Amino acid sequence: MLSAFDAPIGTAFRPLNWHIRGAALALVLMTVNVSAQAPPSPPLQPLTVTQLEERPRADDLESTRPLSLSFSEPVPIKDVLLLLVRDSSLSIVPDVDLDGEFIGDLKNVTLRQALETVLQPLSLDYTVQDQVIRVFRRRLVTRIFDLNYVGTRRSGTRVLSTSSGVAGGAVSAIVPPGVAQAGGAGNPGIGSGTLTVVSGSSAQVSGHDESDIFGDIANGLKTVLSAEAKFNVDRKAGLLQVTDYPDRLDKVALYLDAMHARVNQQVLIGAKVIEIELREAFAAGLDWNAIFRRAGNAVSLRQSLAAAAGGVFTMGVDIRDFDALLTAFGTQGKVNVLSSPQVMAMNNEPALMRVGVQDVFFVTTSQVDATTGRLLQTTVTPTPITEGVVLSVTAQVAADGVIQLDISPSVTQRTGQAVSRLGDTVPIISVRETDTLVRVHPGETVVIAGLMQDRVATRALFRRERRITQKTDLVILLTPTLATPGRLMETTAREQERLYELQQAPAKK
Repeated sequence: MLSAFDAPIGTAFRPLNWHIRGAALALVLMTVNVSAQAPPSPPLQPLTVTQLEERPRADDLESTRPLSLSFSEPVPIKDVLLLLVRDSSLSIVPDVDLDGEFIGDLKNVTLRQALETVLQPLSLDYTVQDQVIRVFRRRLVTRIFDLNYVGTRRSGTRVLSTSSGVAGGAVSAIVPPGVAQAGGAGNPGIGSGTLTVVSGSSAQVSGHDESDIFGDIANGLKTVLSAEAKFNVDRKAGLLQVTDYPDRLDKVALYLDAMHARVNQQVLIGAKVIEIELREAFAAGLDWNAIFRRAGNAVSLRQSLAAAAGGVFTMGVDIRDFDALLTAFGTQGKVNVLSSPQVMAMNNEPALMRVGVQDVFFVTTSQVDATTGRLLQTTVTPTPITEGVVLSVTAQVAADGVIQLDISPSVTQRTGQAVSRLGDTVPIISVRETDTLVRVHPGETVVIAGLMQDRVATRALFRRERRITQKTDLVILLTPTLATPGRLMETTAREQERLYELQQAPAKK
């Protein structure tokens, strides 16, 4: 039989072609004469020991010539394995208890591909060491993976609700007969078999964020591992121990790598809350067409998003010069930047920004004896209240880089106080809030506007105090940016330059 070392110089080998019919095995090695006119080559000279070529790496099964295998009838797996390495420098040793047969047709495959294709359906596996291939039944192995995540479970809840006492006779509750309600002599008919209709309306939007990365990993592993697998998630140590077949462990590694790349993405969110005291000519709200014309190339509209109820709307813009935008706002009213916070948030993790004053008021609760009318106990309870800006944002980064934002801004301001009959003073709070979900590209700014408010102010005019109503519009700007290492360095350098300029600027008197 002709082998590679018997072939004359100047010939090229085609892939080996194995043709097996039944138990008959035949090896055909085809050669092609490259140059019929080439002079005869001199005989090969024996090499010294120091000139021997280095043998191929033990784990390099791709360097062998392509194989073609054709088995029309079942062949014992041990015979197939011996044929795979017959004309290579590798040796193969099957375990003694190996059984099973193979039937199929493979064309131009490497030795590695042939081994994986033949062995996997029979639940067999192999290892390579020092040019020796060992084939054995698949066995469970254990591998430990790093889970570099914070073990804290994070959760947050936000509620946006509105209600009114009377709203055109809208029915919000129907009390069936026999169900008592709070009331007295002025509330007859309760429980007498009549229906009581309570007028009013209400609307509520609530959101709940909860993150348990270790629990999500445990659920994801169940779809990847085999029925015989076992795993343990150690939250404190940040380790995952998995016992399964090697091919399944490779899938676990791919799953963890993909999840790690997505979960560890960070988004830098810059927010600006701006209040504009509108001039009389713009009492209906900001004229955004005029603002875009005034800002010129500094601001361009990227996408117009759907408007919400109550005149609130959102849109996506590209802001190249923030000062130019403020100047454009100034043409329609007095501009006041209430807050300008920044926060770094991980993918799908809620971030909370709050800038303002945490105040408190007291509520008095009295317990009275119903028989004698004597005061039994009085309790004073402090109740906290926030005046300022509270912004809740959750960012999700899609595979194409687009960022989805779940935004819940709330701006509260004390506008007065009410006095109860017991003498308690309760603050009257003006609230402007909304809840929206938008998709923007990195670096694009989300504009939430239309949060109008009537503010009553007292001004002195000709030695008299006059109460006037001032229209204000609230504009919230949110700019998410993917926090890549290059972007973080650029942001840090820009912030350092800004602080340096502030230090060098002359102090205002």
